Amino acid sequence: QDVIVNVDACYTQKHSSKGGRDPPRMHPNSFFIPEADVKAWKHYVDTIRPSKQQSGRPKKQIRTDDDVQEQDHIEDGLRVPKSVLDGCLASFTAADEARVKGSTRFFDVTANMTLLCRHDRPLFSVNVDTAGEGQHFVFALLSKLFENLACHVCVRFLYDIGCQLHRSCEKWGFLKPYSNRLTFAVSIFHAFRHQWPCQLVYHPRKCTGYGLSDGEGAERLWHSLSHLIAYSRVAGYYVRMYNLDSQFQFNSDEAMYKLGLWLRRKVILCTEKLKEVEESIRTCGVTEETLRREWDAQVKAQTKPLPRQHKNQGKSAVEEALRLRKSRDTAQDHVNGLRKRIIDISSEPWDIATAELELESAIQVLRKAQARVTKKENTLGVDEKHQLRSLMNSPFLMKKMNARALKIRIRERLRSRKFELDRLERSYRKQRSEQRINKLTQDSVKRRDPGISQLASRYNRLCEDMDTLIRRKKAPQNSVAPIKIDMEILFELDVNDDIWLDVGLGYDDDEQDGTVPPLWLSNDNVRLGIRAMTDRDRCLEEQARLLKERSALQIWFSEEWQVINAAIEQNLDADIKFQLKTRKDKLCHLLVVWERTLVGVPVALDLPEWGPTTDELAQYRAVFVLGGGVEMAEEGSYEYDVDFEADADGLLVEHLDSLRIHENYRELHDSES
Repeated sequence: QDVIVNVDACYTQKHSSKGGRDPPRMHPNSFFIPEADVKAWKHYVDTIRPSKQQSGRPKKQIRTDDDVQEQDHIEDGLRVPKSVLDGCLASFTAADEARVKGSTRFFDVTANMTLLCRHDRPLFSVNVDTAGEGQHFVFALLSKLFENLACHVCVRFLYDIGCQLHRSCEKWGFLKPYSNRLTFAVSIFHAFRHQWPCQLVYHPRKCTGYGLSDGEGAERLWHSLSHLIAYSRVAGYYVRMYNLDSQFQFNSDEAMYKLGLWLRRKVILCTEKLKEVEESIRTCGVTEETLRREWDAQVKAQTKPLPRQHKNQGKSAVEEALRLRKSRDTAQDHVNGLRKRIIDISSEPWDIATAELELESAIQVLRKAQARVTKKENTLGVDEKHQLRSLMNSPFLMKKMNARALKIRIRERLRSRKFELDRLERSYRKQRSEQRINKLTQDSVKRRDPGISQLASRYNRLCEDMDTLIRRKKAPQNSVAPIKIDMEILFELDVNDDIWLDVGLGYDDDEQDGTVPPLWLSNDNVRLGIRAMTDRDRCLEEQARLLKERSALQIWFSEEWQVINAAIEQNLDADIKFQLKTRKDKLCHLLVVWERTLVGVPVALDLPEWGPTTDELAQYRAVFVLGGGVEMAEEGSYEYDVDFEADADGLLVEHLDSLRIHENYRELHDSES
């Protein structure tokens, strides 16, 4: 048995430190973990893993060629090389530097971090009192979860930087008692920040057991709490927590009535996606055995540590030398152009004067560029100089080097664009100042789009040139042409997009020595089939999980019904019996809502009966209101939505659109284009 949970922090749910704290007032069903438990975890983490200030600044070490060759490796317990994890960490660090998360000078609570189940219902929450997301907050939430789970239940955990949390757990032994019951993945809408080998291992669409869960339930929770942002900042410390607890409780109660609708919507989406990917598998024309073998080979090849890294660094030095040569040639052309303007008798006097003024600085730039080229080429070894001459004499290798550099640049530009769109994709905060910031971000992103498109067009032209050289037998044997970028999906950065794959561009491709490249690298149908196969695996997992959740729904209700009836029969206290009957009425209302919304949801055999008799349900089935709860009309009667069946599909679509966060960005992109 396993459960899927995700965690995220909202840095708009702050609390001002001005005025101190009000008298304690705790909610009877509080979701917040006690402050003492969080501080205990912080102390434990700081003791096991000293901070940089405590450990002191590390001394720089001189690395030899052997050190460079051995420095990249896979750490114990992980499947991704150290260099890839370092790249993911740098990517998130760079993104967070541009975002002011919270000031501890003005706020004693800088954020709210909440752990949710895959049905978007809050489980536990903590107050963040640091400027960033300390890992001890996540450890406190996960440990509290495990304390409330049976010892045989496994947890599949989704987090924006799940790879880094996994690394810390393996390196420092955090959550060690639960390590054999805990797996990590990254949330889908943050996967673009991670390196491609990291996505192969930690992306939920590539990980076994995660189904179609996206790990972004917290964003929908922050939307429901957006109306409390302004008030929570100035309210008392404990009043704020009480209000958040009340909202959490309300969201959980409301979600109970929507579980049937949630299951039905998930079943529809899963069924449609499964049909689509099965058709893709059929059309690719490759057996499933071959696809799985090639997928395993791809993961193994693309997640291995960098081999002979000193040679790759040599190639990078050669590429740098070529780039410096291009810069020098550009500076030389500029100087030549200025000199022609000066000696041209048809030039205007003011134009000649301007050219003379620019010529001196242009010559200085040229001299510096020539000095950099000379210095760089003098540092090249014998093999690197030979590579430089080969590149200069090979049009194919020259275009390949240019395409490799261009694709890296496109990826970085797209990542930067997504960082800016991060605020728009999560724009659930409706304050006027936030709307102005969103407008400025939108304008900034819009200005960058043409530049990215031009880079992609240049890259596609290089791909066409390389394909032409291969067909004309002017390229090395068994060379593979790079995949062109699809301009229609350029800005999506989906996990299956070709922008991540350096087919025909990798360093290893230069060293094949005439061997035939693997199918996952060279065959379009195999790549298409692998994507469809992994998606189908997730759909089948989702189907099995939905069936289990549908069964759990009925088993839970049946047990709850038996318990409530037994309690009513055995209890003679009038006040307690009244509360128990009220609970029984709510269960009946809940079942009436579920039986209408669960139409079409597959159900397992041999399940216990729901519990209520036909007569007990008759008085509730005739009149109810669907939409997150049950409302009583006058004199105990209920209103029945007679148009519900006709509008069921419309309700599903409307509910789906309201929950899919990335629709905001898509609508924005469509309106701009």
